[in-house]
Amino acid sequence: CKSGIIYTLNQLANEGHVYAEEEQLIKAALELLEADEAPIREALANMVQSEDLKVEGEAIYLPPFYFAEVGTTNRLLTLLRESEKDLFAKEMDVKALSKETGIEYDEVQLQAIEEAIRSKVMVLTGGPGTGKTTTTQGIIAALKHMGLRILLAAPTGRAAKRMSEATGMEAKTIHRLLEFNPKDGYKRNDENPLEGDALIVDECSMIDIILMNNLMKAIPSSMRVVFVGDIDQLPSVGAGNVLRDIIESEKIPVIRLTRIFRQAQTSRIVMSAHAINQGHFPDTSNGKQ
Repeated sequence: CKSGIIYTLNQLANEGHVYAEEEQLIKAALELLEADEAPIREALANMVQSEDLKVEGEAIYLPPFYFAEVGTTNRLLTLLRESEKDLFAKEMDVKALSKETGIEYDEVQLQAIEEAIRSKVMVLTGGPGTGKTTTTQGIIAALKHMGLRILLAAPTGRAAKRMSEATGMEAKTIHRLLEFNPKDGYKRNDENPLEGDALIVDECSMIDIILMNNLMKAIPSSMRVVFVGDIDQLPSVGAGNVLRDIIESEKIPVIRLTRIFRQAQTSRIVMSAHAINQGHFPDTSNGKQ
């Protein structure tokens, strides 16, 4: 029964679940093992007692997912505490950035830039065509004004390449940023943290809880972090919907971009995506009269 319970939790993790509630786990294990309920409940109780499984309230975790979730949460809370005591309100004319970058930011984009100046950790979210990339460029310009060394990262090679092309700066995959190799794991960690003053991470909806925990371990408490992503995109392949959980925690400042910019309004895909997100049926006409 023990190996069957572990297998069941791994199967649920493959479906994106970091944990299972007891009755959900018992039901799934019964279907998998085709065994009686009593020995499954007994095996589960023994595994909890021996700490082969971790329990938090109603949630039952495999230990790696439990420690990843706790580790990520604690690191974010540390950054928030550093925000409260350390962050000097930087005076900067963010509107002057428009002249420097040649981009006219709307009010919400300016709020995002101001939040990045003011906060140790923040989230920038919005659907396709809402100006996340443009806003990120403004944030980079503002942080450069402050003399900060900026790191850029994304979960996949394609996303890192797009980020590099959009910003004119090197962006690395998270694995490369953390100097991962299969033999030794992540060289960048809490004992050998990242070197820099600010980190901007794009496409955060694709980051699972294990990778996020490894990233957070490597972020020193002196570093600012900006998470960028669209929570309405498909979640990560691995377990955990981390970006959505961070936003829904309401502990971390979130700027939501909702205005679709003119160049995106000509895209049927963009407009259909926004219609679906708002609970409307997309326009399926071909635009011909």
